Amino acid sequence: MAAAYEYAAGEHLDTPPPQPFELQLLGYIDRFGVEAVFGRPILSAGEIRRMIAAHNVYTAYKSRAASDDWAKWAHEHPTYAAILAEIERDEN
Repeated sequence: MAAAYEYAAGEHLDTPPPQPFELQLLGYIDRFGVEAVFGRPILSAGEIRRMIAAHNVYTAYKSRAASDDWAKWAHEHPTYAAILAEIERDEN
């Protein structure tokens, strides 16, 4: 999920990182539907988990970045804060 974190963090750069595959798929599925994207009517549990995880990382980063008080944000969004803390710990 580091790719989703890097994507969220780098969107403002002149040359942003590429959108992670899981987020691309999620966007295609939202727009066209599972069967049009995959050629089958359902997703596997693993596919769903990876897309949700990437979306959660992206959403958490954007939510925290929009906050004026990260400590208050972390208190109000403990699940998102834990997601970002784990990724930041792994990155460092």
